[in-house]
Amino acid sequence: MFAKWLRENNIAAGLLTVIRVWLGYNWMTAGWGKLTGEGFDATGYLKNAVANPVKGPDGNMVYGWYVNFLESFAIPNVDLFNFIVP
Repeated sequence: MFAKWLRENNIAAGLLTVIRVWLGYNWMTAGWGKLTGEGFDATGYLKNAVANPVKGPDGNMVYGWYVNFLESFAIPNVDLFNFIVP
């Protein structure tokens, strides 16, 4: 019933169009700097993820394999990650 109303109501269609255009514009402006090379750097995130791993209720590391991956591959190849991730 609600989906039918969204499809058939002109006011809902106009409102959804405005929301979609606004979200698309914000998404593009947020990503433009990443695409043009203006300051995306994953180094801080990667080092923080290694320094503060996810811990379970018993205090042990939950994703040890992920921390190992970050230490052995991601941090040494941070330039590759800066190119691929954005």
